[in-house]
Order: sequence, then structure tokens, then C-alpha cells
Amino acid sequence: MKIIMQLVLAIALLLAGFAAGFPIGKNSGFATGSEWAFVQADILARESGVSMPVSYEEGQFRIIVKQPRNLHKRAWQLADRQEDSMQSANISERSLSERIRLARNTYPTQ
Repeated sequence: MKIIMQLVLAIALLLAGFAAGFPIGKNSGFATGSEWAFVQADILARESGVSMPVSYEEGQFRIIVKQPRNLHKRAWQLADRQEDSMQSANISERSLSERIRLARNTYPTQ
């Protein structure tokens, strides 16, 4: 009877250990597995000459966002062209409104 009680107690403790260890192992497995996957992807990206925009550091995903070259310069040029076209449209609207005002003020002679 003493052996059976010790066997039941050992099985209960073993099951309690598995129940407590599973969530801890699951989290640490995800962290180390994710880190290893990112290390492999970074190695592959460097070998192919491409940058890896995602990393996993200190339990957080980090994403690197790069802007295209000369983005600000192209945006300024586009804004300047848009402003020039808006100014020319405003000038033509002003001349049209002046013509309409002149047409209203002129009376046909009888």
C-alpha cells in the first residue's frame, strides 16, 4: 500500500510539473523560435543583397520603414507644379470675373 501511495504521489507531482511547465515552455519556445527564424531570414536577406525590414528584439517586433530616395525633393517639386497650376487658374478666373463685371456695367446705347 505504501508503494502505491508513493507511485500515485509521484504521478500527481509529475502531472503538476507538466501542467505548470507547459505555458512557460510555450512562451519561451515562441520567443527563441521567433528569434531564430528572424536570424535565418536576416542571413538569407543579406546573402541575396536585400535588407530585412523586420526584427525581433527584447520580445517586440521592430519594423524598419525606409523612404524612397529623393522623396522630399519630388514632393516639393510636385507641390510647386500644383501651386503654379492653381495660380494660373486663379488668374484666368479673375480675368473672367472682371470681364463679367465690365459686361454688366456697360449698357447698350439706344
